[in-house]
Amino acid sequence: MYKHILNIIHAQLPNTNKDMLALHEPQFSGQEWNYVKECLDTGWVSFVGKFVDRFEKDLADFTGAKYAVVTVNGTAALHICYLLAGVKKNDEVLVPTLTFVATCNALHYCGAIPHFIDCEEKYLGIDVKKLETYLKDIAVIKKEVCYNRLTQRPIRALCVMHTFGHPVDLDALSELAKKYHLALVEDAAEALGSCYKGKHVGHHGLVGALSFNGNKIITTGGGGAIITDNEAVARHAKHITTTAK
Repeated sequence: MYKHILNIIHAQLPNTNKDMLALHEPQFSGQEWNYVKECLDTGWVSFVGKFVDRFEKDLADFTGAKYAVVTVNGTAALHICYLLAGVKKNDEVLVPTLTFVATCNALHYCGAIPHFIDCEEKYLGIDVKKLETYLKDIAVIKKEVCYNRLTQRPIRALCVMHTFGHPVDLDALSELAKKYHLALVEDAAEALGSCYKGKHVGHHGLVGALSFNGNKIITTGGGGAIITDNEAVARHAKHITTTAK
């Protein structure tokens, strides 16, 4: 019954195996070979160079963020986002139950603890109403720091994930983050090109992470980026990803 739909999809992907429809398939049909050769010829093949500068500028321009800092992959971008948000060892960070493992792995690198929050059915992101009800029960504010009343650990940040590029309810989640003194981190790994009320996702809070893995909207093979509107945060991110890496 889905043959007609599959034929339409295959027509857009002429190089695919007709017996298989890949979940994702990168398309290289432009100047990629020339750009790779040019990069190799310059000798600038690490974390600096004109291609890095150009990519960061293009990302900032495309997303509308004031600053973009590229990373080795999306997990590294998330790791640095958490560090920039002040996440420390034994802190808790609120994360969605439905997400890729990198959202939590990056927390593990910080020595922090994922605190899972239910997701809603329509857009698959964090359920705002359930989160609000839960925070009323679990959260205690002391000197502008949110604590889990059961574990006595600080809840340092709220990480939202735009599942398959579907933006979460950022207005409501931003308000909750402010109310409970939580840094808002956006896992926008799957959401390049997605907007919420006309503004690209990833820089509605303090920081956001993008991914350019082989299964993403655009790919650099691996690769990721941090986007933010905060100059001091961007400078710190650049320091961490270059001289302090």
